[in-house]
Amino acid sequence: MGIIGEEFFKERKYPFILTLLGLFFFVGILIFTNTTNTTISTFNPFVLSSNNVQNQPPSLLNPLPAPQHDHHAPPPAITNQSQQEQEKEAVLIDWKLCKGPLAVDYIPCLDNWEAIKALKSRKHMEHRERHCPQNTLKCLLPLPKGYRFPVPWPKSRDMIWYDNVPHPKLVEYKKDQHWVVKSGEYLVFPGGGTQFKDGVDHYIQFMEETLPKIQWGKHIRVVLDVGCGVASFGGYLLDKNVITMSFAPKDEHEAQIQFALERGIPATLSVIGTQKLTFSDNAFDMIHCARCRVHWEADGGKPLYELNRILRPGGFFAWSATPVYRDNEKDQQIWSVMVEITKAMCWSVVGNARDSAGIGLVIYQKPTSSSCYENRKEKIPPLCENKDSKNSSW
Repeated sequence: MGIIGEEFFKERKYPFILTLLGLFFFVGILIFTNTTNTTISTFNPFVLSSNNVQNQPPSLLNPLPAPQHDHHAPPPAITNQSQQEQEKEAVLIDWKLCKGPLAVDYIPCLDNWEAIKALKSRKHMEHRERHCPQNTLKCLLPLPKGYRFPVPWPKSRDMIWYDNVPHPKLVEYKKDQHWVVKSGEYLVFPGGGTQFKDGVDHYIQFMEETLPKIQWGKHIRVVLDVGCGVASFGGYLLDKNVITMSFAPKDEHEAQIQFALERGIPATLSVIGTQKLTFSDNAFDMIHCARCRVHWEADGGKPLYELNRILRPGGFFAWSATPVYRDNEKDQQIWSVMVEITKAMCWSVVGNARDSAGIGLVIYQKPTSSSCYENRKEKIPPLCENKDSKNSSW
């Protein structure tokens, strides 16, 4: 070791080594000093660093400079601005409970009284159609007093909590037809109806006996029930493995669709008027109308043309109404017009019968090809052009 030390000093290498060590020492001090300052500034509540400025309220910051208008800059993105404004508006809304008429069964597109009053005509049920307002609600709809968790299916088909849909008007209005009955805390649905004198289950069986090829759940799987009332027809068809969409307008038959939905039966508010139904073409195996109060013969049969659009080829239209089985002059006139219109549409009668209660039923079938349309002497109604969209109802 002594020899190595002597050679080191003789060759005079120590100045270079000492300089190098000094350089490393000063670099280490600089790195340590910067690290310490950064750590302190991050946690110092009295210093506004770039990290904590954005968390401070605007009053603690310097006022922003006035915006510089660049006339050559591109216009702002309107879509983004409107979306941001909508989000900001949604945050600022004071969501209080609705009061007055809005708090009871309010449906914006059906209770738009300003639009309804402005209608020029109500002849074709225009006042029952959808007229959506431009402005949406800014309040929350309250739950009915005493609301309970709904009765589970299948028990709900036959009874629901009265407090969940507290509407006694229909109970009184249809008490002789056994649509719905109030029993203590429940609304009970006996399975009756205007045309179901012996009950819905008997009526469904009567339909299949009139036309055995119906074969509920096999041949017929998807049904549209027009003017459904409380939708007992669709509710009982669920036992037959048949899915039924029931619809009726919001009219004097108060809350009928609410009853159906509370029971767990698919239903919607709609009406056959001047607007197309919100179903695509060739959608249903069967369309059913039991005293549904639709004037099918009106306007040269336009309501029937709409049914023809949504009924699949080979599908059935089951019609149970007074013109089918009554002999008075008015009903017979309607029946005569129906015969002419259905013949012009190439519909054929495949079933016609009366049940034990004297209720009549006629079942029409839509053709499976266009050959009958093409062979008609009078092309009324005409065939739709190819430019008409298949799903134009949407």
